Amino acid sequence: MANNAARGGAGAGAGGGGGGGGGNAQNEHVEFTVKAEEDLYLMGSETTIRRVAADTNYSCLMLKTQRFSSLFRHYAKYHGLRKDDLEYYFVHPLENEDTPESVQLQRGDIIMVRKRRKAEPPEPAADDAEFFRDMRDLLDDEEHMDAVFLVHRFPPKGAVMTKGGGTTTTKSSTTIAEDGDGGPSSSSTSTRGNKRKKDSMTAATKTGLSSDDDGGLNSSTSSTNDADLLEIRAHKCILTARADYFKALFRKESLVGAKGGGCVVKVEPIFPPKIVRLMLEFIYTNRIECVKSSFTDEGKDRTNWCATTRSVTTDELLSLLHLADMWQLRDLKRLVEHELIRGHMKINTVARMYCATDDLHAKRLSKSCLEFIMENYREVTGSVAFQEEMKHHPNLCIPILKAAADLIPEPSMKKQRTSDIGGGKPDMPGSSNAANSGGGLASSPVPDNEL
Repeated sequence: MANNAARGGAGAGAGGGGGGGGGNAQNEHVEFTVKAEEDLYLMGSETTIRRVAADTNYSCLMLKTQRFSSLFRHYAKYHGLRKDDLEYYFVHPLENEDTPESVQLQRGDIIMVRKRRKAEPPEPAADDAEFFRDMRDLLDDEEHMDAVFLVHRFPPKGAVMTKGGGTTTTKSSTTIAEDGDGGPSSSSTSTRGNKRKKDSMTAATKTGLSSDDDGGLNSSTSSTNDADLLEIRAHKCILTARADYFKALFRKESLVGAKGGGCVVKVEPIFPPKIVRLMLEFIYTNRIECVKSSFTDEGKDRTNWCATTRSVTTDELLSLLHLADMWQLRDLKRLVEHELIRGHMKINTVARMYCATDDLHAKRLSKSCLEFIMENYREVTGSVAFQEEMKHHPNLCIPILKAAADLIPEPSMKKQRTSDIGGGKPDMPGSSNAANSGGGLASSPVPDNEL
């Protein structure tokens, strides 16, 4: 009786009624069962109600050409459920536009209904590891590279390589004395990064090629022998796509009318070939395998770029940060700062890192260095390295002093006493003592929070 009643209701709601028809009408209809695969619930924010128990059958009668959207709507309404919370399947999932005839539904067949499953995320079109391998292979293939970085193999004459990877040169009208890492061995490292940046953006023309001073290369180093220079090649299209600095640099070249479509980028001698290669690896692959923070599961499959450099030292990271700041590579700068903060901040290195932030505009690194110094105040300030670094960057002592002052609790303010100095009775309003008292001691003191 229950099934017959359900069938009658379903037939009226889904098929528009089957009464009054002859044999032809019966042939145009199909009778089937909708079965709940699991308990079906009406869920809300306050409570959940079970509407249909698992394995409950519901008989239906539909036209063979009728769309299943009417069945979905009727079944949900009849059982007090939300239509969008349910999904149906026969041999395949059923869609709104399907009909009993299109899915070959026959008399007595069963359609299953259940709670709608969340759509599975689509599979990636390509494996990331494969993409990074392809980009590293492209970085190793010099056949179609049309940009050249001229890198000094060794520091030029008159320049001294500091511990932080920078150089100091003899004084000259065209010489820039700078230590990008704030190394303690340099006595002329107070030149700021603003002057360096201003000089690095000056373009020059030589032998028909547009070249940029690219890092403040000056007349004292431009006469270096070619034997001391190493050529590192790259693709101009990738450089311009990844960095606005190179886009502007090569735009200058097009205005000059360079021959052969190539470009020579002269790198400041403070940056060794390894630093330039690490920079190019990041531009090509958006990661540096030698840096721990960029390790992935496929990190063991390294290319020749990192085969000879199993790790990157603190000084090399500071030099890379210097280069990233100079060439305005913000993502690389962020990566290097994160790695310095995460794995290289120690008692004997924090001073060098903190002083480097003065020229390299590394606010995140500067903040982390101050926090580390405050947490290890006695150990850091007592180290010889810290004292030597602060001699070259005295202006950086002010933030340290301010941070240290914030740690000192403010003294509690004492309230003014309302009694006489001699310890007598307090002066009453209108008395001669109260009138003659210059400080108005008989009045109520100002609360501490209003001083």
